[in-house]
Amino acid sequence: MYYFLNDNMQFSKSGIEHAEISRLAIFKRHRVAAKIVTRMFAMNLHEVLKAAQIADADFINLFDFFCGTQAVTPKTFDLADVVVPADAIKTRKGRQVNVIQKGKLLMIIYLREETEHVSNIQYFDVNGKTLKMVWWDTRGVKCLEQLFDWNGKIAQEAYFGADGQIHLEKIHMLNRAQQERITWRVINYRGQNWLFNGMNELTRFFYDELNRNGEDNVFICDRTVECAWGLFNMETPAKKVLHLHNNHVGSDGDFMHAPLNNNYANALNNFERWDAVISATPEQTKEVQARFGTSVPAFTIPVGYVGDATLSADPVPFEERQQHLIVQVARLAPEKQPDQTITAFQQVHQQIPDAQLEFWGYANGDTLKKVQEQVKRLQLEDCVSFKGYTNDVNAVYNRAQVGVLPSRAEGFSLMLLEAQAHGLPMIANDVRYGPSAIIQDGVSGILTTCDNVQQLADSMLSLLQRPDQLAEYSRAAYQNSHRYSEKAVFTQWQGFIRQMQS
Repeated sequence: MYYFLNDNMQFSKSGIEHAEISRLAIFKRHRVAAKIVTRMFAMNLHEVLKAAQIADADFINLFDFFCGTQAVTPKTFDLADVVVPADAIKTRKGRQVNVIQKGKLLMIIYLREETEHVSNIQYFDVNGKTLKMVWWDTRGVKCLEQLFDWNGKIAQEAYFGADGQIHLEKIHMLNRAQQERITWRVINYRGQNWLFNGMNELTRFFYDELNRNGEDNVFICDRTVECAWGLFNMETPAKKVLHLHNNHVGSDGDFMHAPLNNNYANALNNFERWDAVISATPEQTKEVQARFGTSVPAFTIPVGYVGDATLSADPVPFEERQQHLIVQVARLAPEKQPDQTITAFQQVHQQIPDAQLEFWGYANGDTLKKVQEQVKRLQLEDCVSFKGYTNDVNAVYNRAQVGVLPSRAEGFSLMLLEAQAHGLPMIANDVRYGPSAIIQDGVSGILTTCDNVQQLADSMLSLLQRPDQLAEYSRAAYQNSHRYSEKAVFTQWQGFIRQMQS
């Protein structure tokens, strides 16, 4: 079994989650047993899986695993199902129902959006302090009960199974320095209770239990900060693989001595503890081996591929694309440098007044606020828009004329691959790693120098002002994407799989 390790899975996904989903699909189609594994609790997890078209059987979550809730028949727990005292009075405002008994607030019932389904109930004592919160997941299963101390802080959390029993407990305690210490308890599992100091120890136990399936398992670590400790400290033997999704160094300096990317520092400082390392481009593989040696087998495998249906689809006629529409499809994050795109676009708008710029992707931190202020300051509100996350990104690629990605670092941008597969010429910074491996500079797109905003603006203008050349770039982008067909990419996976079986 191949386990793809992540921290969580949400509606808004980063490139790593998209890469895992893509990898799961290609493994399944080629009859290689695989599952995505996460360790964080989420009440909407199975709604997320359904939206992503991931079968429950192909996904293992730590809480589902210990609570026995991986496969549950959905049911409803509605407002009408909540038992309240006969003399209580209900008052409702929107999605919130207050229950009052003898003039005192007894509970607040919170309903999910656009339904009568109960999300959670907050209970109060006679003094109006919160006693506990009880939660139901989106399948209608009571899944969590939180108990509060006198100061209003969570003291204990109990996680329930579909059988109505507690299977996991999270205990919040203060040490002598008045710092919070988290203890986890797995209840009545394999005939006994298990105690763990912190989430990492519980994660280690979880991985060991997955590994007790009688198979030769391979754990591919996609989120090293959250998952590597559990892997490194497993008590059962398994093959452990580091998957590098991004630049592993923290700057564009000397790759032999530059500081390591914080996301990979611990994983790479323990390089000898891996059984293999996967990079997305030949350049990164070469530089990883140069710095860390060749004792750990290294593989070059793109994080994504272009499906046969996309390759065989009819190209979108260029004249049907929205004239002068530029898109950036990526997280709104500092490393993606959306501020530089906006600065460059200001020049484009001055020369092409009907040009539009759209950003698609969820925001990290306060990046959205900053770029919205920038747009307002530059008086570009009518032509720059922030669309948020979309599950239909292909429609964005098919509608636009030019895509941009001025990142200061990449691993193997799925945006570049997916955009080209839909005939969208890309302008991207020629940084480590990926853009130069995907884009044919001056043929299917343009490679620019990081932080050269003027070059970025000139490249946008050059393409938009030459529609015949831009249409030719679009045709070349379609053709270029064939290099990353499912067959070509799975051939590279086969080499890795053979190594893991040896």
